[in-house]
Amino acid sequence: MRTACIAIPSFAVAVERRADARLAEQPLIVYERGAVIDASTDVASARVLTVRQAKAACPHAVFVEANHALYRDVGEALLDAVEGISPLVEPAEAGTAYADVLGLQGHFDDEFALAAALVEAVRAATGLLAGAGIADGKFAASVAATITPPGDAGIVPAGREREFLHDKDTALLPFNANTTQRLHLLALQTLGKIAALPKTAVEAQFGRSGARLWELASGIDREPLRPRTLQEALHERLSFETPVVASEAMIMAGRQLIGRLVRRLKGRTARRMHLQLLADERIVWEKLETFREPTGDERQMLLILKTRLSLLELPQSIDTVAVTFTGLGREMAKQAKLFTDTQQNLNQIAEAIRQLRARYNRPMIYRVAEVDPSSRHPEERSVLVPYDA
Repeated sequence: MRTACIAIPSFAVAVERRADARLAEQPLIVYERGAVIDASTDVASARVLTVRQAKAACPHAVFVEANHALYRDVGEALLDAVEGISPLVEPAEAGTAYADVLGLQGHFDDEFALAAALVEAVRAATGLLAGAGIADGKFAASVAATITPPGDAGIVPAGREREFLHDKDTALLPFNANTTQRLHLLALQTLGKIAALPKTAVEAQFGRSGARLWELASGIDREPLRPRTLQEALHERLSFETPVVASEAMIMAGRQLIGRLVRRLKGRTARRMHLQLLADERIVWEKLETFREPTGDERQMLLILKTRLSLLELPQSIDTVAVTFTGLGREMAKQAKLFTDTQQNLNQIAEAIRQLRARYNRPMIYRVAEVDPSSRHPEERSVLVPYDA
């Protein structure tokens, strides 16, 4: 399967620098809850450190708290841009996507032109430069994209994946750090050294993952592309003029947003409700609620909202409340009561039965009464008796 990989290197750093031009020339470390999640190339060693260790090792770097809401938006824009060229796109890690490009070559001069079109589409949609790689299989394509400078493309001719991967570092394999460390301890620093070993020997050393490890190093990649399925979503948000911390204000805002969304449902149902509280476009708190059954009941949604927010203790004030409905579908049918005013209707039924009996001078309405439920003869198990109104 001819596959393209499009990857924006140091994605979180790139997005933060796009949002604030002052960070463009400075060493940058992006963190969350005491852990470093990304770092610019000039402080790349900080990626495996805690925030405290990184501050000690890189005192000259700028530290920025992760903004997942922004990363999510840019990531969606990247996927949409790639889908404009290939209809089959699989989301990978942040800032990375795979696309099935089999059959698209006829629309371009060559695969370099195809890769250039992908890079340009991503740049136009996100303002960021990505590297692109095209090969048979996702792994070889991802390696080609990873080692390619942003804005450029790496093309692996079909059937030459093993040759291309021969001198590449084993750290590029999609396995955890422990596996990479074991490979280095065994003096297997390159993929070519792994491919030169018997497959059974690698399996004996690494168990079940050994077979896949050897196949990837040998340019064999059987993992299929898993295209994303687009789902309709309804989204509403409300921003305060000044930051708030009181749960009452958040609940009131949430009530307005749910009311708007229910009206937009137009009789349909939602399966999930995503609640977010943000400050300066950064997520302070979020919760994904999955309803037991798809619903369009505004009261039920408000009850869940109040329950989640009334006892919430936030570390800081927020300026925006956002609510999103997903898993949209048609209204589910519900069995209504046959009679709304039960006693009144029972009285009317009883009067009708009495009038029928008076008119025909014999019972006209019967009910089933059990006589001998254990009888071997069905006709002896129950009888019809006049309904006594």
